[in-house]
Amino acid sequence: MEYTTLIDRILEAERAADLITDEARKELDGLDGHLAAEGQRIRDNLMARAKERLEKLRQEEQEEKERAIAAQDARLADTSARIERAYARYGDNWVDTLFRQTVDIP
Repeated sequence: MEYTTLIDRILEAERAADLITDEARKELDGLDGHLAAEGQRIRDNLMARAKERLEKLRQEEQEEKERAIAAQDARLADTSARIERAYARYGDNWVDTLFRQTVDIP
């Protein structure tokens, strides 16, 4: 085999290797871009889900506060009603007792 043929084959192999290397670099660059985009999509998705969960927790907390306030208001209304009933029933006795204790009449 002649040296020129051998050199031509070596140069051809080197050009083919360069083409393959260039294609591999382009593919790698494309994959890096795709990976970066996919990573950002995943971060955005996770952030959106976290915001939704946070909002749901805020709503649940607000509902719990409202239930606690409603229960407190119900207890207050019940206690006020019982005091009013006791006053209606025993009010005169209370007034007499307080009057006698204040004026000190036996």
